[in-house]
Amino acid sequence: MITVIGDIMLDILVQQNLVNYATDAEGDIDIRAGGQGGNVAAWVAACGGQSHLIGKVGDDAFGVYLIEEAGKRGVTCSVTPHPGKKTGRILVMVDRSGERSMIVDRGANLSLSGADIRGFEESRLLYISGYTFYIEETREAALYAKSEARKRGIPVAVDPSSLYHLRSEKESLLSFLEGVTFLFPNYEEGKFLTGEEEPAKIIASLRQWVPHPVLKLGERGCVLSVDGTLVHVPASSVEPVDSTGAGDAFAGAFLAEYRRTNDVRRAAQYATRVASRVVERIGGQPEPGGSERK
Repeated sequence: MITVIGDIMLDILVQQNLVNYATDAEGDIDIRAGGQGGNVAAWVAACGGQSHLIGKVGDDAFGVYLIEEAGKRGVTCSVTPHPGKKTGRILVMVDRSGERSMIVDRGANLSLSGADIRGFEESRLLYISGYTFYIEETREAALYAKSEARKRGIPVAVDPSSLYHLRSEKESLLSFLEGVTFLFPNYEEGKFLTGEEEPAKIIASLRQWVPHPVLKLGERGCVLSVDGTLVHVPASSVEPVDSTGAGDAFAGAFLAEYRRTNDVRRAAQYATRVASRVVERIGGQPEPGGSERK
């Protein structure tokens, strides 16, 4: 089993061709299950892993919807509706290139605490979203989860998640990485964490903190170190539609494949293929009942 700790959110996806300031503009608007925790857990399941999600939603219709959607995707949920809180939601604005910008209201996710971290004792891997660590209200949950995982010998994976938060939490995140096995930064996050610009140097520097950093390079694939040798895994050439959740898909696919093979190279190759397919469609999660075992 792979346990995922992180935000569970309602994604409000807006595809826009242009914005007409102070008046109307045409676009496509959709509502999907999302949040980094929800996305990663869904992709673990879609990629053949046994997936367990820990998080919080509000006691509203959106919370019910998100728990149901996770179940449809094969995710076992330890998700507590929080009385009096609204379910978190994200406004995701996708431009013509497929790039997205987000406005976030985390809602009930901010009430996650150490008391909610339960049922992962038999896990073989634990994923902790950086968002959970950055926010003061939920940091206790991230610290407790990592501590309990280390006591049980469960490898921990972390995603820096947000350059915005990382700018003010760099040193604290680097301290948090003690005992972490996998780190999944994108290029800008890796550059900020290390002060290096070349992917090879970023990986070399990150290995001071974690044995297996994997640097995501978007359309260029990813870079990692295998037995001390730098390995570049190229991505397939695709026509991007929506980049929402591509990094989450990469993490979920990587962990599922690593759990299956215990091979970081194969995990990175598989994760890159899955993430490449994700940007060709709308939304950050696989379709219910879908499988990425191709």
